Amino acid sequence: MGDHRRRDLFRHLTDDHADDYLAVVACLSGTLASDLSAADIADRIPGRPLTAEIVEQRCRRLVEWGNLTATRPAGVDTDTARDRFRVSVFGGRVHREATAILTARGGAREVAREVLGVISADLARLAGTLESARADPDTVAGLVTSVFTHHRTFTDSIADFYAYLGDLLARLDLSGDEFGRLKTLLLEYVDLLDGDVTRHTPVIAARLDDLIPRLDPLLAALPGPPLPDGIPVVLPAGRSRSDWEELAAWYAADAGPKQLREAAGQALGRLLGHTRRRLAPAGAGGSRRSDLLALAGRFAESSDAQAHRLFAASFAAYPSRHLLLGPDEPDPRIGAGTSWWDADPVPVPISLRERGDRSPRGHSARVPDPTPDRRRIAALARADTAARRAAAAELAAAGDLHGATVSAAARELLLDRLAALLAQHRTLDTAVRVHDSDLGLCLHAAPGPDTVVHGPDGDLTVHAVLLRATVVDPWQVGAQ
Repeated sequence: MGDHRRRDLFRHLTDDHADDYLAVVACLSGTLASDLSAADIADRIPGRPLTAEIVEQRCRRLVEWGNLTATRPAGVDTDTARDRFRVSVFGGRVHREATAILTARGGAREVAREVLGVISADLARLAGTLESARADPDTVAGLVTSVFTHHRTFTDSIADFYAYLGDLLARLDLSGDEFGRLKTLLLEYVDLLDGDVTRHTPVIAARLDDLIPRLDPLLAALPGPPLPDGIPVVLPAGRSRSDWEELAAWYAADAGPKQLREAAGQALGRLLGHTRRRLAPAGAGGSRRSDLLALAGRFAESSDAQAHRLFAASFAAYPSRHLLLGPDEPDPRIGAGTSWWDADPVPVPISLRERGDRSPRGHSARVPDPTPDRRRIAALARADTAARRAAAAELAAAGDLHGATVSAAARELLLDRLAALLAQHRTLDTAVRVHDSDLGLCLHAAPGPDTVVHGPDGDLTVHAVLLRATVVDPWQVGAQ
């Protein structure tokens, strides 16, 4: 079976009908060396109203994925006979592992540290058995199986224990009780485990070193599989030289025991990090569990309007505003009412951005030369003045503005002057005018018909007012 086919063995665990598939495989796994029809499986599944037709469909999919094997009864018409199903070899293994995980309880797994002493004693008995004149093959096989089974139990339990410990140490929201239990678990249990490892692993390593030179007579003393030649057999652990060499390498001083000591040291170091954060909760990375719980309680007791205000105050979720930092503003035309879309970004000092503090740190920076900024601002001002004067000349050239076609800039200047005129004269019962001495423009307004000014993107209509633009001499304005 290829790798892609073996991956299909796990598809039934995440399918939409995963419960049906698990029930079917569990039913077939409860029978040894027997096969069942879809109707038999439907009758044996407790508490699941599955018909024989549905079970047949589920079994067919499981056969496609490799979890089941379909067979036909011998001596029966193959055209009318129904298939019978049994669990495949790998399908049974996947089901046992999946069931163990699905039914496992959460929490810290007890480390089987007592098996280290059992492994050491079994190795001593194995060495004594090999020294006898006639070693019983079953006794040798039992001791070998015991050594490797207990080693697998120990390594699996220690891996699960440190995985659970790592999940706890990665949390930043541990309550006081959880932190106390974690501290007790880590300080007492890791110390106890380290003591067992220090006491037993050197003895196990020494006895494995004595057995490695005698592996040939050890492997020869093991009984062979009671199966005819030609049938593939998966031998238990400990039946090959490589198994023993890997076991001896794990118990070497710089391998498995060293890895356990380093894991314990790292766990203790992370526990000290938690302790420092709890002693200084205002520092970086401190747990804010109690604060967040108190805030959640206030949200639960607030009305909708109060919750909105509380959220804005707690998380600074205010409307966007342009921040003015004072003399650092490069463009004096930018004000607090300027939109972020139109304003240049303002560089915020690191101390203000990260610590909320503008006090200087380190050496004072050199005062930048303001000449380039002044030149740039002066050039912008000249360009803006030239554009406004061109718009004023365009309006003055039009004269009577009713029916005139002007540019967008000229229309904006007209609206600006019209606003100034209306600010000075609330009612237009008589002819009035407003001057702009900088641009040399005078806007005349008098009661009359509507004034319609055409532009590139629309028309401007001023109701019941006749508008006219003229050129004015600034000295005459001053004299008036």
